[in-house]
Amino acid sequence: MLKVAGLLTLLTVISGLFLLVGGPSQEVILKLRVPELLITLSYGGVLALAGGVFQNALKNPLAEPYTLGVASGSALGATIFLWMGLSPYWGGLLGAILTVGLLFLGLKLFKTPYSILLFGVGLSALFSSFILLIYALLPNYTLQDAVYFTLGFIQPLSLKGALFFTAVGALTLILGLRFKREVELLPLGAELAYFSGVDYNRSTALLLLAFSVPVALFVSSFGVIGFLGLAAPHGVRLLGFRVGYQFILLTFACGALFLTLSQLIGKFLLYPTLLPAGVVTGILGAPIFLFILWRFSGVRG
Repeated sequence: MLKVAGLLTLLTVISGLFLLVGGPSQEVILKLRVPELLITLSYGGVLALAGGVFQNALKNPLAEPYTLGVASGSALGATIFLWMGLSPYWGGLLGAILTVGLLFLGLKLFKTPYSILLFGVGLSALFSSFILLIYALLPNYTLQDAVYFTLGFIQPLSLKGALFFTAVGALTLILGLRFKREVELLPLGAELAYFSGVDYNRSTALLLLAFSVPVALFVSSFGVIGFLGLAAPHGVRLLGFRVGYQFILLTFACGALFLTLSQLIGKFLLYPTLLPAGVVTGILGAPIFLFILWRFSGVRG
């Protein structure tokens, strides 16, 4: 309980600093900082929870929306739809769904968890290259636009728009709590899951698709943010919470805290220059990725 209280207290403190650092006026707080904070908390929570679910469903400690290519596929779909003058939300959803389909093809072709991960990393690199190609071909976009989108630049929307994404985050959390049992049983393997009343293949497909949808909604609006979905779930596991409602809730809270802190650092570290949140999460999360790779690779003997 002390660990939970400490994490929630830290989240509250960081959120307060996010609103108040720099002494903005009340109007700035209400029209800019509050919507930005709501979006950041929700996006971070969704990425973290999706990462935890993907890791359990695929039995791969390095799985998350970024490394599996789901985020980049969504970003590519959103970019193509923008190019065609259509809504980026539908493009992001379509891109995420198609990427999940490719991942299932990878599951058929490759048998080991790390091969599937490398397949996802390859997809992510390919999709990111196509995004940059589209931006290079469009005269009404600049290289700066492309960089901000591919690296995750969270910009505030209206309060109404922020509340929409807050609702998406809340529904994702409810979805995680609803499928808590499946998240717990899938890492045990197909046979044990079956005898516990869970259809392994059906549940894996359902979880990958269901948690890719909210990720796609955020990515299509705010760009790709990497490694958060990897770092946050493992941070919760290191605190001793691996299953149950506590894992779901704390993973969401830890992701919200991680992205809010990253956004805060990006806003004020090199002020007045703004760093995209994806840059900060990459700097903080990439070493965690390497540590987890080392930890699970067996190189320690």
